[in-house]
Amino acid sequence: MAGIQFVVTTPVQTLDKQDRKAIRGHATRAGKAGRQSFQLGSWISPHRDLGALTTAKEVLTSKSELSAPSPRRVGGDFCGLQLPSGVEPYMIQDLVKLIELQKYGVYPYEICLNVHVVERGWFPYMISDICCLQSMMFSLRAFVDSAPHDQLSTLACFHYGQTLQLLQARLNGFDQTSAISDSTIMVVITLAQAAELTGDLAAVANHIKGLMKIVKVCRADLAYALLSGHRPCLLGEGISWDCFIANRGLIQCRHQPHEAIIRAFAETALDARLRNALRDLHAFSCLSNLAYQTTRKLSPETYSEMMISILYRLTHLSFKIDPLQEAVRSGLLAFASAMFIQRRHMEQPNDHLLNLYSNTLFRLRKATDVDVPVPIVLWLTMLSHVVAHDEPSREDWRSVWLDEAVSGAGIDSWAQAREILKSVVWIDFIDDRPGKKVYESAMLRLGKAPRVDV
Repeated sequence: MAGIQFVVTTPVQTLDKQDRKAIRGHATRAGKAGRQSFQLGSWISPHRDLGALTTAKEVLTSKSELSAPSPRRVGGDFCGLQLPSGVEPYMIQDLVKLIELQKYGVYPYEICLNVHVVERGWFPYMISDICCLQSMMFSLRAFVDSAPHDQLSTLACFHYGQTLQLLQARLNGFDQTSAISDSTIMVVITLAQAAELTGDLAAVANHIKGLMKIVKVCRADLAYALLSGHRPCLLGEGISWDCFIANRGLIQCRHQPHEAIIRAFAETALDARLRNALRDLHAFSCLSNLAYQTTRKLSPETYSEMMISILYRLTHLSFKIDPLQEAVRSGLLAFASAMFIQRRHMEQPNDHLLNLYSNTLFRLRKATDVDVPVPIVLWLTMLSHVVAHDEPSREDWRSVWLDEAVSGAGIDSWAQAREILKSVVWIDFIDDRPGKKVYESAMLRLGKAPRVDV
């Protein structure tokens, strides 16, 4: 499958003659023929194509070509809606503001196109389906209340009761068309997400079981698996373990001299399924860094497909008797969930996943017969600090191991450490700030002054 290839370089690398020629060639072809559009096939439905990278300008152009002028609106966005009892127009406006937070969590604006909240798929269902609207209002109240599920406000309980009453009538109705409609799916997903927010994992599990009857895959299933430690309910059989991103020519990245070490380690020490997940997450991190630095962005649909393909494979794998592979798997899960699942604007650490990662690392630390390359040790120990609730103490074994890795790598600047980390998986706009802080603390413990990056 042909497509645009991106050559990623960093401040400590210089472009060789071949790279400069390739970049000039790309620029020349772009000036003559316009930008190519690379099509990525869906992981869930292989016959469906996704647009991998596009620009905000291209999206605006396509919208202007398809949309007709509309008259100027009078009043608020939702002043014309006919609302049920207990729901006022200002509440809907508040709901839209809340959903806008998705650009900081579900679809990070740094690498995804920012689709206006009213243009997103859930909105038509909300304004046309009273059950969906009530579920959204319950979600809003659950978020605003910030209380455990057994301490929700009277208003939240009202909207929840209305939602369940309407949903139950729909599911038990003679005509089952509405029971499997998109708006009903949105209701159940919303309830599952609200239950996740309030810490009601039993409710999340029940909603996931309900979703199994009407959907193939959803984000809530993955969130529940990561929070509870159980395997996902969906996609347990027949999934593809091949690379989904890494072998599509989406990006060409170079991480010399560390690339050869990482490749040799992956080929000799990792199960092929885990190796392919690592390759895909590495490609995704490089794509994300590119999207952050340029106007080329991922569509929300493409972003979701990448999330699903990576996280479902990692959550269905297990290497309990192999501490090295389980450490890599749990490290990749911790990294990926921080990007894909955890809401970065909310402090909701995943205790189960963090404990799994820490315990697996401890087992690997104690396994004297396992030889791990320095770049991998540096990434594993650095990541354990970055995702931790609080930075481990100076005497903590994780800090000791990190200091050994920094010393063994022979690095004296954050730029050098960052190059090693990016040869595994590392997303600049998420990981750089905490990573640099962790590195500088390690250098201070080693009695060394970090070299200032120019």
